[in-house]
Amino acid sequence: MDQLWMAHDALVEWLSHGVLAASWWQVVLFTLVTTHITITAVTVFLHRAQAHRALDLHPAVSHFFRFWLWLGTGMVTK
Repeated sequence: MDQLWMAHDALVEWLSHGVLAASWWQVVLFTLVTTHITITAVTVFLHRAQAHRALDLHPAVSHFFRFWLWLGTGMVTK
């Protein structure tokens, strides 16, 4: 029974602090950075490069934006 409580306590500790035990400002910074990358990907990749063909992006940059949007938003871009 003691092992069950130890497993329970470990699970609650992990759920309350996460894998990295980030502080509040680290969570805010991560959210701002990922939001900025997503907005840039939508603006540059989807709107300017895909919709209007106004930009020719390097294949590595294009692949990164496509992967980022697929991973972060679930968008399938073609």
